[in-house]
Parts: sequence; structure tokens; C-alpha cells
Amino acid sequence: MANISLVKMSGLYGAYRWDAECYQPHVLRDADALTHFPTVKLGDVSFITDGQHGYHEVDEESPIRHITARCVEGGIVTDAKADRLSLKTHNANVRSQLKAGDVLLSTAGTIGEAGIVEDDILPANIDQDVARIALYDDAPIDPYFLVAFLRSELGRFQSARATTGQIQGHIPLTALRDFEIPILKDQSKVISLMRRGVEARRSVLQLLADASETLAEAIGVNRPPSSKVLFYTRPFGETRMAARLDAEYFAPHFQNILKVLSKDGRAIGDIAALSQRRFRPETSNDKETFHYIEISSVRGDGLADSETVNIGNAPSRAQWIVQPGDVITSTVRPIRRLSAIITAAQSGYVCSSGFAVLRPKPGGDGIEPEVLLTFLRLPIISEILDLHTTASMYPAISTKRLMEIPIALPPQAIRNAVISKVRAAFKARTEAESLLEEAKTEVERMVLNSRR
Repeated sequence: MANISLVKMSGLYGAYRWDAECYQPHVLRDADALTHFPTVKLGDVSFITDGQHGYHEVDEESPIRHITARCVEGGIVTDAKADRLSLKTHNANVRSQLKAGDVLLSTAGTIGEAGIVEDDILPANIDQDVARIALYDDAPIDPYFLVAFLRSELGRFQSARATTGQIQGHIPLTALRDFEIPILKDQSKVISLMRRGVEARRSVLQLLADASETLAEAIGVNRPPSSKVLFYTRPFGETRMAARLDAEYFAPHFQNILKVLSKDGRAIGDIAALSQRRFRPETSNDKETFHYIEISSVRGDGLADSETVNIGNAPSRAQWIVQPGDVITSTVRPIRRLSAIITAAQSGYVCSSGFAVLRPKPGGDGIEPEVLLTFLRLPIISEILDLHTTASMYPAISTKRLMEIPIALPPQAIRNAVISKVRAAFKARTEAESLLEEAKTEVERMVLNSRR
């Protein structure tokens, strides 16, 4: 059914946008709703900037997080997918150095995602695809309220309307400064819901960190054996077998880790099967839909979001059918720790060809999905996986090599403790999402259903 909107020339948005998306009925309704409240332009009550453009230095030893658009998710800012930025780059970009209470908005990629900055990710800086919004002390809005508003329908339509560009959409900072923010007399309920939601999200990350620490200590990779050698040699036969000549691949540090992991003589392929249930959209009705998990859908908490896609528009990389209990792990740049469990609610979902789908084997010779997930997400294991990637433009680990990675399993009591922490984290995530969604809905209720 077609929708028709009639707009006067004087009512055109911004620099005379003509595209129909700017004037859909729900957009005009939301814009009209804001006229019934006193509002302020975001740029009048805050300092707004983006991060460095162009070259920046990464320093793995640095404590400074490099926050990108993929780090802003679900109302919070997480460092789960953040690189470490050099002190030199950090100091050269003072304006984009983050402080507690800052609000971040992704202006490219995951456009419109907003999150609050808290002490646990500092020190940190941002890149050009993220806007830092630092509210002035006398601003009539609270940063937690602002996050809820930006994530709401009333903030999202402004993000969508302000996005320009054909190849890659982007919100210009000039347009962001013109965002209209309502001044509501009582923001307390929204703020309370947001604070509780953010606290629940923080507990998710803490529980997962505890699970990782428990497993790493139990299998002996939390403090890997050190090596004091200044140089090392390897037989030519080893280099030919590995088809590698780079020094890092044969470094004693990694060899010591692999030795610890090999103590039980088991590899990932011994405790989990590689599942390859191929998705064949050509056998289905083009009008049907499916839930698609892309690499960018994996969150920092071991679960994955999805996008509803029409089968007729199925991406060519939509390749593997996944089932509850599967563990998916990215074969592309595994250093990013992009692994997730497929939950009971995700029956029949499809994931990208960039994932390996692992089906944990049950019983004494197998492994529980929560333990396998935690193992794959251990930073040192991600380094090992990344070490085995090939190609320079699109580094990836082959599924054959992935299944050959050695794995050590702790006693069942330790595994049960890991399982308990991961499940508690997933439960906390559900609670956090509920609270953050309620905060967003409360903003919409207050503006759309009320009048000044």
C-alpha cells in the first residue's frame, strides 16, 4: 500500500532534501511530536567532535582503548572489540579523549547507535566514525536521558534523516548539532531505567571476564611459560610443513602456549564437529524471510544479533544453517574474539560464510557450548588463531587449521563453574536489554503520547 506525504517547500528538511525517506508518515509524525515540547539543539548544549581522521598508531601494550562504531552497542560503550591506541595518537587528539559521562553516537556503519561512557573503559579515544557528545554542566538534559532519546524512535528518525552519502552513509557533525532534543520536566524514570540497564550490562561483562579467568587459570594459559631466549631456530622441515617462514609464527611464546594446550593430546576437532548445513535459498519461496547473522552481528558478550532478510534478497555469503547449541566463530581476523552461542530462540537461523559452525560433542569426550565459547574468546587463544591466518588483505584461518588447534580441558567442577558464569551473564544481558528497551519506550511514550 502506497503512502503519500504532501510537504510545503518551506517544510523541506535541511539543505532542501527531496528524497522520500525524509518525509515518510512516521517521520513527519515524530517531527511534529517534538514541536509540542520545548527543545534545544544538541550543539547548543554540548561540545561535539569526532575522532582522528586518517593514520593512527596501534600499540598492543597501551592501556588506551580505541573506540570505534562497533564498540557502541545497546546503550553502552564496550572495549570488547577495541584495539589499543598509542599514547602518541591519543595525545595528538585531545578533543576526542573520552571522559565519564560522555555520550557516543555512531555516525557511520552502525549509524544511530548511542552509548554512555563510564570509567571502566577509560582511558580511551575515538575514531572518525564516532561522535563524542560532552554535555555542558548547565545542560537541561542528563546524559543517560540523552542516550535513551537517541536510541528511541525520536532519535533514530533524526539519525536516518541526517545521513548522507551513497556508498557509505555518514552523519555530518553539522547535522548532528542540529538534532532537536526535548526538555522534559521529569527525566528521573528514564534515567533510573538507563542506570539500572547499564549496571546490568556491566555485570554481563564482569561475569564473562570471571569465566575467562577461571578457565584460563585452570588450563594454565593465564601465566604462560616465559622464554628468555633472544633468538631461536627451527628445522627447515618445520617451516616447509607449516608453509610459513615468518618469525612470529615460530616464536617461543606461542610455542610454549601450544605445548600447554597439547598436554591432553586433544584438538578442537576432537571435542566439536565442524557443522556444514548449507543454506540453499533457491529451494525456498522468494517471499519467505530468514534471520541472518553477519560477522558484524556478533556482540561483545558471546551472543549474536540478526537481521530479518527476504530470501529473494539473500546475500551470497549467507551460507550455513545454525541450530541451538552451535558455537559460531569468525574465521576472519579471529583476534577480534567474534564468537557466539546460538540460543534456543535462534532455531533455523543462517550465518555468514565468514563463520565456522562448531557443534560441541556431548559426554565425557566432548565439551559444553559455554566452555567452548569461553575458550575461543580467551585473548591468548584469539592470538593463537590469528597467528594461523593467511593472506594480507583479508586474513582468515582455514577451518582445517582451526580444528587442529590443541585444546586442554579442566576438571568437570571447573567447567561447571564456567557454565554457571556464562549462563548468569546471558541472563543479565536479557535483564539489561529489557531495562534499556523500557527506557527507550518511556521516552517515546512521554513525547508521542503527551503534549506540553
